[in-house]
Amino acid sequence: MSVNEQSQAALWDREYRDGRWNFLHAMREVPRYGIVSAYLAQVLKPGSLLDIGCGDGVLMDYLPVTKISRYVGVDLAQEALDRFRGLPVGGELACADLQSYQPQGKFDAILFNEVLFFADDPAAEMARYKKFLTPEGAMVVSLYVKQSGGAARQLAQVEEALAGTEWDLIDSCKLVSNAKGTTWHLFLAR
Repeated sequence: MSVNEQSQAALWDREYRDGRWNFLHAMREVPRYGIVSAYLAQVLKPGSLLDIGCGDGVLMDYLPVTKISRYVGVDLAQEALDRFRGLPVGGELACADLQSYQPQGKFDAILFNEVLFFADDPAAEMARYKKFLTPEGAMVVSLYVKQSGGAARQLAQVEEALAGTEWDLIDSCKLVSNAKGTTWHLFLAR
């Protein structure tokens, strides 16, 4: 891990210890996780899942383990991985940055759940990971919508990439949580 990755990992570890990410287990996250898990359930029959930015395993509360034949979860925060709940039998966890992680084998689904904001070039990372999809595999991407700043630019890069000829955009939707005051853009592509 580079010095910058170590610094970022320490920050994420501290935030998990301090409870900063506990809100991901709250009722207000159910709609987004519902769509993410529904997309994955359509792709996994059962099948293999690479979960980039898996955190402490919130997804496992929504996706039946019977849909998963192989699971690999990747997160930069070891603290999150230490708290992971519901790891499927035979599942693996890796502490790594999404930009430096090298998957082993191919996957039926690759999930980027609110993590592409942390990539220098999110479209390039999606293209790199696409090589690790099985021929009928698909990628699920969830990003919250911001109107300005770096997050808005990165969301625009993802949208532009998925509209290009290199991708087959199967579905996309925007989800608005009135209670939370957040909008997400979710994509299913291959």
